[in-house]
Amino acid sequence: MIDRFAVRRTPQGYGVWDAAVNGWHSKQDLAEPQATELARTMNARYAVQEARTDTASRKVVPAKQVLVLVDGRWWPGHLDWWVREADGWYGRAKLDATGVTNWYPAASLRPAPDTSTAAS
Repeated sequence: MIDRFAVRRTPQGYGVWDAAVNGWHSKQDLAEPQATELARTMNARYAVQEARTDTASRKVVPAKQVLVLVDGRWWPGHLDWWVREADGWYGRAKLDATGVTNWYPAASLRPAPDTSTAAS
C-alpha cells in the first residue's frame, strides 16, 4: 500500500507532505503526534491520485478488537479503518503491545475472540 501523505520535519516542527502534488498539505509547525494522525487520516481517505469513494474507504467506529498476523504470530490490536486498493482490502490496526499503527492486508486480520462472555 502506497501512502500519499507523509510526516516531514521542518525548522518549525512537523508537517504533512502530499506526494501527489509534491507540496505541503498542512501547516509546518505541528507537533509530531498531530502531524502523524493527520497523515494517517488523509492516507485512509485518499488514494495516490484521487479521493477514495465511500465504497473504497470505511472508518470503523468504534475501533474493533482484532488479531493481526505479524511474522507468523497473531497479535491483539484495534482496527479503525478499511481501504480498498487494486490488490484487495487493507485494514489500519494499532497493535496493543507496541502502539504501532500500520496497514495490513485483510488476510492478516481476524476478529478477536469475545472474552466478555467467559463461561462460569
